[in-house]
Amino acid sequence: MNGEMTMSRVAVVLSGCGYLDGSEITEAVATLVALSQHGMHYDCYAPDRPQRHVVDHLSGEGTEESRNILVEAARIARGNVRALDQLNPAEYDAIVFPGGFGAAKNLCTFAEEGVNAGMHDDVKAAIMPFVLAKKPVVAICAAPLLLGLAAREAGYSKAQITVGYGGNPLSDAIEAWGQFHMPLAVDQACLDRTHAFISTPAYMFDEASPAAIFASVQAAIAALREILG
Repeated sequence: MNGEMTMSRVAVVLSGCGYLDGSEITEAVATLVALSQHGMHYDCYAPDRPQRHVVDHLSGEGTEESRNILVEAARIARGNVRALDQLNPAEYDAIVFPGGFGAAKNLCTFAEEGVNAGMHDDVKAAIMPFVLAKKPVVAICAAPLLLGLAAREAGYSKAQITVGYGGNPLSDAIEAWGQFHMPLAVDQACLDRTHAFISTPAYMFDEASPAAIFASVQAAIAALREILG
């Protein structure tokens, strides 16, 4: 947690630790660095429940382990993380969701249900007050799925969202939910001023370098800074 007193307060929602079953670590750390660079105070949150499953990141294979999302997220947040159901949206100016497959597995049911997915209750309770109040919501990599689901929940149509160049199951789902997928390069951010949505592809480009991922996240946080003033 950034301990400096600043004007803007941001909630960062993690989905575990590790791109195959939780938050993508480079994206999550880049988010915290970029927020700090822009002088924004942040607090980290994560669901306090078991991950959908656990993946051995060396072999890429699933394991029989059971891990808690909040406990795993604490690895990234240096222990400074709270249960998502403790998040009070009134205390924050914006909310940010780093990517990783945890966005599709632990924050919503996209990994299981595809276009028929929904958000988990604790995630919906966290994100919808921001969406309905038009407070900025930033989503990185696979996390723009949450923007599509939240936009559908709010009754929005044609909200602009990106997960990269498109032509994949995520972009197809976003459009199936009535929103507009904006094709963008790795280091670009999509800013939908009407709905206060910000999204950026990051590791949707699998071969991108860590520097390109940081540029992607920086673009998103710079857009957030612009909205917040």
